Amino acid sequence: MKTSGNMVSQPLVKAVVVINTKGGRVCSRFCDKAMWPDLEAERGFEGTLLKKVQALGEISHGVDIMEFGGHIVAYTQCDDLLMFVTGLASENELILAEVLGSLDESLNILLRGLVYEENVLLHLQGVLLVIDELVDQEGVVMESDPAELVSRAGVQSNSYIDNVPMGEQTLSQALQIAKDQIARSILQG
Repeated sequence: MKTSGNMVSQPLVKAVVVINTKGGRVCSRFCDKAMWPDLEAERGFEGTLLKKVQALGEISHGVDIMEFGGHIVAYTQCDDLLMFVTGLASENELILAEVLGSLDESLNILLRGLVYEENVLLHLQGVLLVIDELVDQEGVVMESDPAELVSRAGVQSNSYIDNVPMGEQTLSQALQIAKDQIARSILQG
């Protein structure tokens, strides 16, 4: 948190960006319209982020932090997606990493561990609602508890199997989920 005299200001997120590994936008929230006034500026920033991450090489499991163009960027890879949370260089990188970790965990809850581009796009409304609950339009972090984020988003699944807790699923339901995961990994080949 930044202090100015006796005033303490909240940490602000400048952008939440989810792109595929080829640089195509899946979803995003840019909170600073002065920094990114239009779609072209947003896309340019996304492309530059992708190039920077690719230049760094292999992404470790978990959240990584980098300084880039006057920003602190927390990023992670989940299957064929790259997720970024950015703030000014003066922001606390631990808070940005926590915001990204909350997003990642929330999407895992929402999508039952199947976080990949096609599934995110299929459930885009729920994903966008989670991002809305995580960070508001000005970049203020509203909530960081993943279970609470998914609950606040009020996302209801259309599938009966998705509404049954893992511990209470029948063998056939568990096999169906496993079959879906195997089919997805074969298609990604």
